[in-house]
Amino acid sequence: MSRVVCREPPDPLVATCSSDQLRFVTLDCPLERWREPDVRAAFAEMVRLKMLGFSAQHAAGIMPVDTSDFIASHVLTCVEGSDGLHLVAAFRSISTERCREFNLTFSAESLAIAADAREHAAAVREFVGESGRVGYLGSWTIHPSARDNPPLRAALRDDFALGAVLAHEDAGLPRMVVGATLRFKVDRLLSGVGFRPLAREGAALPPIKVRHLHGEPVLLMCRDAAGAPGEAEALRGRWSARIAL
Repeated sequence: MSRVVCREPPDPLVATCSSDQLRFVTLDCPLERWREPDVRAAFAEMVRLKMLGFSAQHAAGIMPVDTSDFIASHVLTCVEGSDGLHLVAAFRSISTERCREFNLTFSAESLAIAADAREHAAAVREFVGESGRVGYLGSWTIHPSARDNPPLRAALRDDFALGAVLAHEDAGLPRMVVGATLRFKVDRLLSGVGFRPLAREGAALPPIKVRHLHGEPVLLMCRDAAGAPGEAEALRGRWSARIAL
C-alpha cells in the first residue's frame, strides 16, 4: 500500500494535478490503531498538512489539530506519485457516539461553549436530541500548492461538500453540524448541498467568534436527514474506490 506523504510547498505534483487523478483515502479513529506504523505515519503527515494549510490562511498561534483528531474519521484527498500518495486536502468528521465513547463533549457544542455562545450550544443540543446520532464536520484544509490551480480548487470544493455527504451517508449519519468559516465562503458552498444555519425557536442564529481561530466569524450550520444530492453521484465511484488505511 502506498504511504501518505505531505510535501513542503511548492509540491509540483499537487500544483499540476487534475481532478481525474484524485483519490479518497480514509483514516478512522487513529487512536485505536496507534500501534500500526502506517496509521501513525499517515496521521503525522495529515497534521503536517493542517499546519501548512492553516498557517497559510491564519495568523500565528493557530492550533490546527486538537484532541478530537485522534478519534475522528478523516477523509483525505490525495494524488498518487512515485513516492506515495501526496496529500492535497483533508477534512474530518466526528459523531456524537464517538464523543460519548471517549467522554468528550460533542465537538459542535464544544465549539459554541468555547465562544461563550450559549444559545448556539443549546441549539446544538436540541438538534442532537432529535435523534441522538449526528456528525460534526470540520477542519477542512487544502495544501498551499493547490491554490493556484482553479480547476483543482473547484474539484476539492466538491470533495469536501459532496464527499462529506457520502462519507456521513456511509457511516449512517445523514444529520450533520458544521462550523462554516465565512471568510472562505464555506457557508455558501454547503448551502448548495442542503445545509442551513442552525436555528433556535424558529430564528436562524448569527455567526460566532471562534476562540481558537482568534475570533474568526464562523456560522454553525446543520443538515437534516436527507439523501445525497444528485451532484454527489459523480463522486460515488471514486468514493467507493477509496483506500481505507
